Amino acid sequence: MKNFNFRERNLLAGPHLLGVLLLLAGVFTLVSPAFLKNESSTERVLLVGTGAVTLGLLIVSSYDGTLIDFTKNRFKKYFSIGGYKFGDWISLPNIVSVKVISASYISTNTPNGISPTVSGRIIRFKAVLYSNASKPEFSFVYSNRDKALKHAKLLAFKFKADLIVDDI
Repeated sequence: MKNFNFRERNLLAGPHLLGVLLLLAGVFTLVSPAFLKNESSTERVLLVGTGAVTLGLLIVSSYDGTLIDFTKNRFKKYFSIGGYKFGDWISLPNIVSVKVISASYISTNTPNGISPTVSGRIIRFKAVLYSNASKPEFSFVYSNRDKALKHAKLLAFKFKADLIVDDI
């Protein structure tokens, strides 16, 4: 593996939820004439349905991320839309340790009419990469403990860095 690609995307929160809802609404609009009687013209149904599906796909396919190129010793923090990544390559600092930590917090959701209003304790796992400085260079957040450990082990191996696993 010559690249490590960390994507920050959650399809059930924020703007991505809106994208999923637009996709569902667009598909419903396109198939509704088959089982619902309506007065709308076929052109209007096609225009509204394909517009909603297209906009939904653009929103769902957009995300932030970090791409690390091990062969050229560089990284890129990027924004991706439709598979194209916008960002500049920067020289990679010398990574000496990779630490896996867990963080828990209470999440509350403000009622907004779109997303569910649930609250509860959330546990996130972080793979944090340190250079010689005490400040972390990168922090990758995972909802799955095993995935965080797997990626941290891979990064530690590729950087020939120490792997530190807190009690998680």
